[in-house]
Amino acid sequence: MSEIPIHIRHCILYEFQLGNNATTAARNICAALGEGAVAVRTCRDWFKRFREGDMSLEDHNPRLTTRELSAMLGCYQSIIDRHLHEMGKVNKLETWVPHQLTSNNIQQIVTGDEKWVLYVNHTRKHQWVNPEDLPEPEPKNDLHPKNVMLSIWWDCEGIIYWELLPPNTMIDSKLYWQQLQN
Repeated sequence: MSEIPIHIRHCILYEFQLGNNATTAARNICAALGEGAVAVRTCRDWFKRFREGDMSLEDHNPRLTTRELSAMLGCYQSIIDRHLHEMGKVNKLETWVPHQLTSNNIQQIVTGDEKWVLYVNHTRKHQWVNPEDLPEPEPKNDLHPKNVMLSIWWDCEGIIYWELLPPNTMIDSKLYWQQLQN
């Protein structure tokens, strides 16, 4: 369901047994364990599970195959398939990631990119005119408009460096290194 420590799950169960609602439970747990210890949505999910009679604090393994489930329950695999389908479940393959990113990893990521920026960037706009009148003409952009290369670097907090590159500048690792030093 969610990756929260078992002691917080015990707190959620305790709040449920006290008769509190999920919002009050989340507020009480955050007051005791610190801001952001548990989200209201997480408490709602666990409360729903408790109301349905499942008082287990362990997450169910969503990666069991229908073959494993049929062996555990002693029934045909086709019955498992049908019931999962009736419950609205679909079989999806997880995506591969090189490694699990932590918030600290995300804060250390610096991304760079380049973009051609036009000196003149005309955009066509609708005009309100009388039905018999013609709209004001807009000159068509040149086939090769004058532009400049923008090199920009940013992290999770925003832009950390940008530079308009002189014409015919070669973009390579030396330029990147120089920009990151600034």
